[in-house]
Amino acid sequence: MRKSGVSDNQKVLDRMRRIDTLSPVPYYYQLQEALKQEIDAGSWRPGDRLPSESELSTEFGISRTVIRQALDVLEADAQVRRIKGKGAFVSEPKLLYQIPPTGDEISTGGGDVSAKVIRVIDASRTTVNDSLLQILELTTRSEVFELTVLQAVHDTPASLSHLYLRVDASPALLTLAETDQLPEVRADEDDALVQLSRRYHIDAAYSEVTVEATSANKFEADTLLIEVGRPMFLLSSRVKRTDGLTLGFMRSVVRTDYFRFSIRIDH
Repeated sequence: MRKSGVSDNQKVLDRMRRIDTLSPVPYYYQLQEALKQEIDAGSWRPGDRLPSESELSTEFGISRTVIRQALDVLEADAQVRRIKGKGAFVSEPKLLYQIPPTGDEISTGGGDVSAKVIRVIDASRTTVNDSLLQILELTTRSEVFELTVLQAVHDTPASLSHLYLRVDASPALLTLAETDQLPEVRADEDDALVQLSRRYHIDAAYSEVTVEATSANKFEADTLLIEVGRPMFLLSSRVKRTDGLTLGFMRSVVRTDYFRFSIRIDH
């Protein structure tokens, strides 16, 4: 664990924005935002100790109670971790969870790290219900391939995905259905959708994704090796062909303690 020198901390404190005493925004929220900006800018690196409560109190003229509230926010966001008797230290940055046209890609600022399938929990063919009929833009109660897969990053269980794939998503998948076979997804290889797209020549051009907050139920918790009720991201993704046809639908629960999301909004 590397500690920043006092002079380094003071340089950062000197350039941090001040607390606006006339603002309706609470002092603790102003402070956590200022600290967050410096962490995001790399002023403190993972493992660095932040200035002590005493230093922050002296620098900003605010109470230690306010400072603790600000650190509570940063700790809840997993940007810092506090060690009793030693102080607050900058955490490793969360991985950036991106969804490119052919599957899930997870990256850090220092390079891309791919998600990897570690277990195929189930694979079958099933007849769509009314909800899936609409989501997959089917006109009749057709059969679809249904897969449940567990994926990892750095060998840590990271996401649990439930995928519904139209049997006519590609000629190769249609042949599998006609011969009563199931698509193959291999453990210790790439993301499930990447594997399927490559192996069965699926023309997946982009995904439309909705992100919601949820909490882990017992099955998800047991599978991902976390406690029941842990806050999670819930991703609902429609996998689209170039012409906009929906090829598949995937619902994934993703651990919030490892990941953050990047979204581009066109105006």
